[in-house]
Amino acid sequence: MLVCFISELAGAAVLLDNGTYDSKLQPLLRRTILKLIVNSNNADYALILRMIQENIGCCGADGPNDYLRLEQPLPPECRDSVTGNAYFYGCVEEYTWFVEDKSGWLAGLCLFLGFMQVINIALSLVLVQALKKEEKSYK
Repeated sequence: MLVCFISELAGAAVLLDNGTYDSKLQPLLRRTILKLIVNSNNADYALILRMIQENIGCCGADGPNDYLRLEQPLPPECRDSVTGNAYFYGCVEEYTWFVEDKSGWLAGLCLFLGFMQVINIALSLVLVQALKKEEKSYK
């Protein structure tokens, strides 16, 4: 149980460190999305990039200028389906904003479960002591 408790604390710490704005996750996302844009002539890369941009509602790593800088055409999924304008924010910012809301709840849940385990350990020790005391009284 101690290993589980330490794992939950470590997981919550990593989640809070990597799941928020200006984290170590952003450069990795930026490199990955730029790699997807450069290799968008490959069908698999294009599908992944299309799914990211459509589901998050973003364009490029840092905005539509990434496509211009890399001399790639602006894809239709970079545009708002209602207005037709290109999304202003890049996928790195949109994704970190999305994860920031969720990471606080998940880290709180991990900490809650960890402290429930601590309470469980304490109550188990009390139960063991009570059983030993009861066993001595019967002897």
